[in-house]
Amino acid sequence: MRRSLSKSIPLIAGLLAGLLFATLVVPLIAQPVNEQYYDISKEVTLSGTVASVLRTPAPGTYFGSHLVLDTVNGKVNASLGRWGLEGKGALSVTPGQQVEVTGIMKTVGDKEVFLAREVKVNGKVYILRNEHGIEMSPQARRMAERGEAR
Repeated sequence: MRRSLSKSIPLIAGLLAGLLFATLVVPLIAQPVNEQYYDISKEVTLSGTVASVLRTPAPGTYFGSHLVLDTVNGKVNASLGRWGLEGKGALSVTPGQQVEVTGIMKTVGDKEVFLAREVKVNGKVYILRNEHGIEMSPQARRMAERGEAR
């Protein structure tokens, strides 16, 4: 028993060292995906009427909940992200309401989607993503409301 245990200790130590190395190096070489993904300098604000609220995406569209907006330039599919309609401080909107949505237009696959960062409805502003395009979870929204660091 003692002999087999002493043989496995270097193997376990090597695996743990490899895991430690991987956890330290991978973040250093990772690309800043969200900065490329969401360019705040390209933000625009759209005004329109909510045509429909989709809690789950239609097949082949961007993940998360969506608003379909009727604007002066036609229909726009606005992605609210996975937490846009969930949790405390979530967006509350129904078809027929007038909204202002701030975000950027992206092409995902072969479809255009408007990545909503903020939605203004009835004078209230709902923050869905931060300035880097990262979705705000219900917990992050609560911290932001209390003025805590994110």
